[in-house]
Amino acid sequence: MFATIIKTTIICVFLICFPPVAQASSNNTLAKFKDYSANHTTAETLALFTAFEISSSNLSAIERAELYFLFGQVYEKARKLDLAIQSYDKSIAIVKALPVSDLLINNYLERSYAVYLKTNNPSLYCIDRKKALLYARRHANTELLTKALTQNAFCYDNPSTVYLGIELLDEAMELTDKSDKINVNRKAMIYNATGNLYRSVGLHELGYSNFEKAYQTWMEVNDKQDMFNMQYNMFSEALVLGDWDKANSSITAQLLLAKTAPEFKDFYFFSYLNAGRVALQTQAYDKAIVNFEKAISLKHTTSEQYFVTSGYLYLALAYMRSGQPEKAAIMAQQFKLDTDFRKDKKTMILKADAIVAFGKKDHVAAVNALFKVIDEVEQENQKIIKNKAINSAMAHSAKLTEFENELLENKLAINELMLTSAQDKERIANLKLTLYVTLLLTAIGFLLHYLKTFKQQAQTDFLTGIANRRHTLSKGTKLIEEAIKCKQPVSVILFDIDDFKAINDTYGHPVGDATLKALTKRATNCISRNDLFGRIGGEEFLIILPNTSEKEALVISERLRESIASTPIQLTNTKINFTISLGLTVLKNESKSLGELIKKADFALYQAKDSGKNKVNLFLQTI
Repeated sequence: MFATIIKTTIICVFLICFPPVAQASSNNTLAKFKDYSANHTTAETLALFTAFEISSSNLSAIERAELYFLFGQVYEKARKLDLAIQSYDKSIAIVKALPVSDLLINNYLERSYAVYLKTNNPSLYCIDRKKALLYARRHANTELLTKALTQNAFCYDNPSTVYLGIELLDEAMELTDKSDKINVNRKAMIYNATGNLYRSVGLHELGYSNFEKAYQTWMEVNDKQDMFNMQYNMFSEALVLGDWDKANSSITAQLLLAKTAPEFKDFYFFSYLNAGRVALQTQAYDKAIVNFEKAISLKHTTSEQYFVTSGYLYLALAYMRSGQPEKAAIMAQQFKLDTDFRKDKKTMILKADAIVAFGKKDHVAAVNALFKVIDEVEQENQKIIKNKAINSAMAHSAKLTEFENELLENKLAINELMLTSAQDKERIANLKLTLYVTLLLTAIGFLLHYLKTFKQQAQTDFLTGIANRRHTLSKGTKLIEEAIKCKQPVSVILFDIDDFKAINDTYGHPVGDATLKALTKRATNCISRNDLFGRIGGEEFLIILPNTSEKEALVISERLRESIASTPIQLTNTKINFTISLGLTVLKNESKSLGELIKKADFALYQAKDSGKNKVNLFLQTI
């Protein structure tokens, strides 16, 4: 009886605040609910929604569907995920028999997110995302198609399928409006999805970088929920990289968000969980136990059961490493009670098996479970270094840089128009010259800052940090033209690593990348700041030496060759000996362009390879 009175009172208050204009205008009810949810707290909106019976209202079918969708979003925000999913179910049941609409697609996307929060299982939440993409491709809404493409990219985080996710992201970037009106959430989600795919193929530094860009983008609109999610992802990448400073910085940011956004009840749970994880990794086991116990004591604040279950395993590991196997076994058994835990997380399940077996004093089973963990890790590493996944990720990285550059170019153009408009207004108003100059210099400084950022992104090779192919050839052409005009000497060196494929095949691509970085550093030390040094192919590099004679260029080339051949690269557990071959040519009267000089240097490089490698060869013939 009392509940009925409360329910009636809430509805009456709502009707008093928003009296109906006419019975026939049922659209007003929907508008009022939207207005109420926009101007009240989640708890207040939830109380009203819970008291309202949509099925018995005078709304039309499509309006009921819209209201169910709105209810689903409110329930989702309150982390009442079962109710959110039920609301989306009812909305979909109404609209899926109708022509494809924005509402149908958004329902599938939002329901998939609710399922993600509940299970963290791609095999479950991606079902709706694929349906949404199928409908979005048949629907004339580019913004929704971009959203569906981006969210589907998260469904291909397996190293063997990650290239499919990258293809979806590439398509999303092609469709995204790159003007100043770009949807901030869409831009941030592209960075987020990109970071997720990079993480899947072991490119954790690039993963961290893109999660950080997503975090900064969501900061623009003060979206604390997504800001926290990105800090969580940044933390996870920092943990894999062993960058404890970044990991602890992220935990600090998470705790600050938890303090400033108390409406998100589970922020403290995740903050303590992550503090425990970094303590576990740095062997501070007592500290890890304290933080994991704090997190588990707050498990009631989150609906994301996957992370609660993971917390039991983390605590079990901390207990085990601190010499408390009995407590560890209890926590591991608690972990195993979750029969819905993701089956693809085999290493976590095997670790729990090992701890439980050890607690039962079945040491053979415990050791065998640990051996299986090692086997699983090795298999995952083999998947990660597949060329298709790595190459797709690298190609996407180049497209992402181009995407960012287009965003930046448009922003610069808009700022320039705004500056021009401001100058015109100042002339009309006849303001004082001092004010005009101050504003102009400020605007110019602002533009120069962004222009510098744009140039750095557009000109730099993503792996080595030196000039990329495009910038090397562009600037090199200007250097050659200037040398011809001023009748000055200029030398061109083309070189690559001898038998680089064997290094990749023997040690893997991460070692190959480290070799390229080390080579770049040594080569930079062998040339002056006025020389142009760029990477123009996989392991192929070009150096242009302005105002440098043939004799001087030979000395520089030999110094470079010797610096590489004489000292191996020392990695963590590997020492890499390698050599380079160099082709050298100088500007002569018959050479008119950089392209001709590169052809000659390439011919000389071929001769150096053919005569035994690890050599400097000067071009002497005419092509």
